[in-house]
Amino acid sequence: MKVLGIDPGSHRMGYAVLEKESSRIHVRTYGTIEVPPGTKSPINLIAIRRQLEAILDEFHPDLACVEDLFFAKNRTTAAKVYESRGVVLLTLGEHNIPFVEPTASQIKKGTTGSGVADKKEIKTALKLLLGLAELTGHDDSWDAMASAYVGFAMSSSVGL
Repeated sequence: MKVLGIDPGSHRMGYAVLEKESSRIHVRTYGTIEVPPGTKSPINLIAIRRQLEAILDEFHPDLACVEDLFFAKNRTTAAKVYESRGVVLLTLGEHNIPFVEPTASQIKKGTTGSGVADKKEIKTALKLLLGLAELTGHDDSWDAMASAYVGFAMSSSVGL
């Protein structure tokens, strides 16, 4: 079973594909979908969609795990991230990929045991859980990897 994890963003979106074989989980790929800062909608949304479709076409995930969003203060940022998240969900739907939507605290708890873990704790936990010597790149991709990891536990909620 392959799970695609997504950490939504309007110009930088983390992604990771994990695959479970027997009882072992392997990292197939991870990174960030990036659009140059200042790129206006809908150009940024089209770029995100195209890059996401390339990932879907290459890895054919069975499930996606897209972090649910919570913004308390900056409505402008929230609106832009929700736009890109909508493109992600639409693209998943068009590819018939079921998805789950854990909260940030569920993802943190599912990887570290604590719902209030920080980025460093998540990175350390992922390295241990997945047997990785190092994690490189942006923390958005590590958040996506943590989301994908939690997706395995949530897969039964969508009948997988």
